[in-house]
Amino acid sequence: MGSLILLSFVMYFAVLVSIGFYFYRKNTSDAGFILGNRSLNYWVTAIATQSSDMGAWLFLGLPASVYLLGMFEVWTPIGLIIFMFITWQYIAPRLRSQTAHYKALTLWTFFEKKFNDTSNYLSLLCALVTIYFFTCYIAVGLIGLSSLFESAFGLDYHIGIIIAVTVTVCYTIFGGFLAVSWCNFFQGFFLLFMILLVPFYAYQHVNGITAIIDAAHAHNVSLSLFPSFSSTFWALIKLAGWGLGYFGMPHLLVNFMGIDDVNNMGKAKIVGLAWQTIVLLAAVSIGLIGLAYFPQGIANPQNIFTTMVQELFSPIIAGFVLCGVLAATLSTVNTQIIVGASSVAEDIYKRFINPKISSRNLVWVTQLSTLMIGIFSIIMAWNTSLSIYDLTQYAWAGLGGSFGPLVLLSLYSKKITSIGAIVGLSLGACITIFWPLTHFPQDAALVTAFIINFITTLVISQLSTGKVRA
Repeated sequence: MGSLILLSFVMYFAVLVSIGFYFYRKNTSDAGFILGNRSLNYWVTAIATQSSDMGAWLFLGLPASVYLLGMFEVWTPIGLIIFMFITWQYIAPRLRSQTAHYKALTLWTFFEKKFNDTSNYLSLLCALVTIYFFTCYIAVGLIGLSSLFESAFGLDYHIGIIIAVTVTVCYTIFGGFLAVSWCNFFQGFFLLFMILLVPFYAYQHVNGITAIIDAAHAHNVSLSLFPSFSSTFWALIKLAGWGLGYFGMPHLLVNFMGIDDVNNMGKAKIVGLAWQTIVLLAAVSIGLIGLAYFPQGIANPQNIFTTMVQELFSPIIAGFVLCGVLAATLSTVNTQIIVGASSVAEDIYKRFINPKISSRNLVWVTQLSTLMIGIFSIIMAWNTSLSIYDLTQYAWAGLGGSFGPLVLLSLYSKKITSIGAIVGLSLGACITIFWPLTHFPQDAALVTAFIINFITTLVISQLSTGKVRA
């Protein structure tokens, strides 16, 4: 069985690496490697954006959360859909237009030019915060893939991590932004089909809705969106505690920056939101069906999807279905790696070490940075004890709480100063980094950091107006 599943994985990896090699010859400049010369059509933009959002969390984290905690966890996908609509509608078009106007290849370069930061401190701070939280986020993907390899092949956890990094870094180094975007386009449709197939097929093996309800009662899992009166407040916190993060996700925002024409953003929005809604509903369904499918429980709830697949399908089919987990994970990890590496090359190396570096040499620096970020992520994932859901939420809150307010204010205000941006960003990052030490619910971390960051940036900008103006 293991050899047939392995064959499926090898074939899948071969497709991804082939895409990387295909786009290798197209990357003759840093603009081509980092942003694909802003040439993506709306289909690729839509699917690449949404697929790079999900990761292992979609197949492993969300179903496990619903399985353990019930329908209350559905507030997370509800919040994601609502705030993704807001992001497509009000952030994406302006970000594409303004980054092109300022000729900015990275979000941090855009901030620097928009806020007229001549000190370079803002770009450096943005780069450091990005690298830290992306390393955490990429570690989530490595943990997910390692768990998949362990479940499918009995591979050692640490060997699985190394394999995952090797494949991802390989096609990212060769192909850059275009390879990542087209890989994510392919993987987005692939995982859409697979995540729909499994709950549909698994439902045929349980005794309908009644069996799910009975199993939920037996496991003491609530099927209500509001299991108690006090849960209403926490439902709103959970909704905003994830959804607000979209405003500050560099690996999603970069896709908006790479679309070929801002007038195509509306069509991309429709495609992207439809895809997101379908896959989130399917993931929730897997968690609910899992209650009845595993009436005696399951040792590791994060393996609900993988265990279902191995029991329901023949080895070769199971292999391709499990590649859906690969698709979700790699589509997130590769985008984060390319954005993180671009930040190292553009915002640290070029700005502070070698300002006169040629465009071709900067591509090589970006490729080397890709490798280094992969290595740091291995170190992070090697001994972590956090679950996929918890580590994802930590990194998500960190990025959203740090950058979300700056993105909003950069696009909708002309009164923000570089000093205000630096102080606000610093506070937002520190709050989310050290939030676990407070022992307050993690759901509140993003909301707290976002509000404090936003208000601080406005206040400090007002006080410093006339000294450093945007």
